[in-house]
Order: sequence, then structure tokens, then C-alpha cells
Amino acid sequence: QHEPEAHENRVVLRQTVGCRTGVPLPRPVPHAPFVKWQAPIVWTTLSLTLGADGSAVPALDGASAFPRHWVYGSDGALLLKSGLTDLERWMDHSFGPRTPWGEQDSEALVTEVESATERELSRTIMRGGRKPEIRRLPQYSVVTRQGEPGHELFLVLDGVLSVEIDGERVAEVGPGAVVGERALLEGGTRTSTLTALTPVRLAVAPEEAVDLDRLRTVAELHHREE
Repeated sequence: QHEPEAHENRVVLRQTVGCRTGVPLPRPVPHAPFVKWQAPIVWTTLSLTLGADGSAVPALDGASAFPRHWVYGSDGALLLKSGLTDLERWMDHSFGPRTPWGEQDSEALVTEVESATERELSRTIMRGGRKPEIRRLPQYSVVTRQGEPGHELFLVLDGVLSVEIDGERVAEVGPGAVVGERALLEGGTRTSTLTALTPVRLAVAPEEAVDLDRLRTVAELHHREE
């Protein structure tokens, strides 16, 4: 637990919670002692900023590179989540001084929380009658280009995509986001360029496997083109 940070009209409270996972995990590592038998450490660092105006703003300040981190409010609604998991980096580095109990935390890549409609549609994509293609792409890969034809829908499983329209970035989306819907609903032409800001893992669904009525609701919620 960190010391409270007092500012002129706000106070920041910050705390880290974590533990070592329970399963032994023998592996070579790039730091001394170069072989580890214990599993790496998992942790989450949360902060709460209390304002003089009565506001209370939570934040996901740090997190281990694996697994996914989810932050819920007092009402049970999902507020924040990490956008990228990196199993290899977690296994190689998350012990000793490279943890909050040593000398450093790891900044969490926080992404926008998907809508309830996107969550419903994602379940249909992943568990419906037709199994989606799982596509892994490296950082900086272009997933779609504005103006090109497209007849596939994308569900982000891991990583972060930028959404650009006419060369301007209008959004960044992470796990749980459904993208590429406008092409399926409006004549098969991509209305935005999607670029991988990190390595990404996508579920790709063809047009015929998608519930278009539910997809229209998703498109109405996004309004990125406007």
C-alpha cells in the first residue's frame, strides 16, 4: 500500500494486490538465477482519486503482463480492463526486483470497455454454429484499409487496434470490441482503417455467420464515422 498523495483539491490512494500462482513452473529465465522453479507473480495496482468536489475516479495503474485484468465498480459493472496479455514476458520477467515488491511495476495498457451488445455478439461469434478463424497479427499490421472491399467481421481477443478515418485516429479498441461492422451493413466497403498498435489476436467471422440485426445495434453505438 503506497502512501496517499495529497494535492490541492484531490487525494490519490494506491494499492497493489498480488500473489504467486500456485502451480510450479520450471523454466529458464534471462535473469539470475537463470532457472526458476516457482511460478511468476501476478499483481494488479489500482488507484482511487478522491476529489474535493466529491468525485471518485478509479484507475488501473499497473498490472502483471499476464493474465487479463478486469476492474469492476461497486455496482458490479465492468469499468476498466487491460488490453494486452504477454505470457512469455510474464514468465521471463515477473519475479524478484521486476515486481512492485522489488523495484518496479509494469504499466497497464488500459482499453475501452465493450458494450453489452458487443459482449452478446462476441458470444455468438465464438460459440455459434460456425467456428471463427483465429488470426494472429504482429504490431503495425493493417487489418483493414478504408475504401477497400470487406466482408468479414472482427472480434478483438487480445491486443489493441487503432481506428482511423480519412487519416485521423478516432478510437483505440481492445479485447471484446467488435469492428468492421459498417462494411457488412453498408455495401461491403471498409469505412475505416484498422491498424494493430500491439500484437493482436482476432476472431474473424464471415458475413453469413453474423446476426445482422444485432450488428446494426453495435454500429449505432459506435458512431465512429460521424
